[in-house]
Amino acid sequence: MAVHLIVVSLNRAPGQPDLWILQAVLTTITTPIQSVLANGIAGIKKGWTTYFSMRDARLENDQLRVDRAHLESQLIELREKVRLLEQVEELRKWQTDNKYDGVQARVVARDANKLFNTVVIDRGTSSGIAKDQPVVTAEGLVGRVINAWPVSAQVLLITDERHGAGAVIGQTEESRLLGVVRGQKDYFCEMRFIAPPEKIENGEQVVTSGQDGIYPKGLLIGRVKKTGGESVVAPQVVAVEPAAPLGKLETVSVLSIQPDQIHRAINLNKEENKEEKKQDKAPDRKK
Repeated sequence: MAVHLIVVSLNRAPGQPDLWILQAVLTTITTPIQSVLANGIAGIKKGWTTYFSMRDARLENDQLRVDRAHLESQLIELREKVRLLEQVEELRKWQTDNKYDGVQARVVARDANKLFNTVVIDRGTSSGIAKDQPVVTAEGLVGRVINAWPVSAQVLLITDERHGAGAVIGQTEESRLLGVVRGQKDYFCEMRFIAPPEKIENGEQVVTSGQDGIYPKGLLIGRVKKTGGESVVAPQVVAVEPAAPLGKLETVSVLSIQPDQIHRAINLNKEENKEEKKQDKAPDRKK
């Protein structure tokens, strides 16, 4: 019977001379199995491909986030450099307009003690920095050098309480009232007049007179800051708001000016004033 089945299976299928009966039976049996296996394998391949595609997409997304953060950091750094360059250019223009020679420096540290207002700059004696040299910004006076080292220096701000009499003698721009500017807390100063003024306006400029021998004449210190409750008649002492942004200093200029230069300028001004007084007293025909 087995031999008969084998012989029968080797016969040709009815109506299909090129197909054996065994082939037709095996094809009929294996086709559903092959279909299931093919669909399963295709699903597995698709899932495998999708997994790796999603993993690659996540990796690319993470890399894009890193690149974006890096670009934003570079943009911030470039903006900071541009801002510093603008400050340096503004200081250089101010020095050129006022005919001062100076050394550009960056503020690298501040005094942690709130009782003292000092900053440290990144230029020292190797750059020509010396004690008692004036420190300014394009907006106004900052202070003076109190300690100089080879590659750094310490600057005493005008708002420090130690920066008192003998350090700055200011005068108002309009009335030429002389007074002593002393440091106060919260980045403010006070001006104590030598002779009490009859009247002083709010916002009036206070400039250096050059009589202290440290600061040259004409540097802007700040502006008179009067509260609304003060009387029209000016008091003996008024608050002065510094013109320079002392709370957020970044770039400053140390003026390369010596005390003897300031003294010579003071003496020259005195001689000019004497000459003007002589001319005022002379007869009209001599004038």
